[in-house]
Amino acid sequence: MKLCSYILAIASCLPASFSVSAQEAPADSVVSIIDAINSSGNITVSQPESLAKLLIRHVSPEELREDSDSNAATQPSSSRAGYRVQVFDDNNPRTARSQAKASQGRVASAFPQYRTYMTFNSPYWRVKVGDFRTRGEAEAAMAEIREAFPSLSSHLRIVRDKINIYD
Repeated sequence: MKLCSYILAIASCLPASFSVSAQEAPADSVVSIIDAINSSGNITVSQPESLAKLLIRHVSPEELREDSDSNAATQPSSSRAGYRVQVFDDNNPRTARSQAKASQGRVASAFPQYRTYMTFNSPYWRVKVGDFRTRGEAEAAMAEIREAFPSLSSHLRIVRDKINIYD
C-alpha cells in the first residue's frame, strides 16, 4: 500500500506535458531501450558506455542458423508415454543449476546418441537422458551411464515421462 501511495505522489508531481510513447523500429535495425526513450524528445537518459555494451544481446551466426533451421531430424514427429533415465536432481539454490548443466554436458558428450533434457520444476533441477519406449531400453542405457559415470550412481533412476518420437 505504501508503494502505491508513493507512486501516486510521484505521478502527481510530474508536469502535465510528460509523456512516454513507444515507437516501432524497422525489423532490420537494432534500437536500444535507451535510444528509444531518448528519441521521444521528452526524456533524456544518460548511460555509461560499459552498461550499453552489456545491454546489447549479441547473436552469433550459429544461433541464427539454429533458430531458422527446421530439419525434421531436430523436430519430434510426435510424443507419447515412455521412459527416461534421470541422471541428476538437486534443489540447492546456490549450486543445483550449474551442477545440472555440468552433468548434462558430461553425459551429452559421452553419449551423443541420447538426447538430454534439463528441467527446472521448483525447487528441483533435473537432468534426464533419452527417449526410451520400453523400460528395458532405459535399463540398458542406465547401465551404460552408470559404468561411464560412477559418481552419478546415487542420482540414476528410471522415470516415466512424456518422450519425443523422431522418425
